[in-house]
Amino acid sequence: MRKETIITAIVFLAVGFLAGYITDAQLNWNAQKRAASAPHVHEEASEGAAMPGAGGAGMGQGLPQGHPPIDTGAVVKTLEEQIAQNPKDPEPRLKLANYLYDQQQWQKAIEWYQKVLELDPKNVSARTDLGTAYFNLGRPQDAMREYRKSLEADPNHQPTIFNSIVVQLDGTHDLAGAQQAWERLNKMNPSYPGLDNMKKRLDAARASGASSQAGR
Repeated sequence: MRKETIITAIVFLAVGFLAGYITDAQLNWNAQKRAASAPHVHEEASEGAAMPGAGGAGMGQGLPQGHPPIDTGAVVKTLEEQIAQNPKDPEPRLKLANYLYDQQQWQKAIEWYQKVLELDPKNVSARTDLGTAYFNLGRPQDAMREYRKSLEADPNHQPTIFNSIVVQLDGTHDLAGAQQAWERLNKMNPSYPGLDNMKKRLDAARASGASSQAGR
């Protein structure tokens, strides 16, 4: 083999390794950022609330010092290549869905969560995030449908129950359903992050409803 060919091969291997490293670094940074932000829309990392418009990680963060920032397209392309190489593995699909979710590209995230569930229909975290993505698009009924499916698979999945409180309070305006979900989660885990605040919001919503009825 000629020297130039060897050098070229080494360069391509190095570029491939760097692309993979950058993608992993970006995804890891997003996960850390989600975990540090509570409450947060993304169920898997923070077990937080479904809240429209929240979240979204900056691009080019979490990279080695001095490294130029990368754009979403580069990360998406790398993950799509991983998916093409492993068409029966749901994990690369989930990474891409989560990444798009973090970029607040809700519709694209929904499409990839659905593709994850085609391969892994009992993935409760993916289904809950799918529901929350629907909520972020102003589709609370679709969100609740996915939450119900999640709880059918795992009745004790606390992030799903918490998100259902938020969606029923802010989306479907079902105070009775939100209260029932709150009581269910409070019985399981009274110290769940954000649960006390949800109680205050539920009490305020009921008080406001009572005042409106009295004023008629």
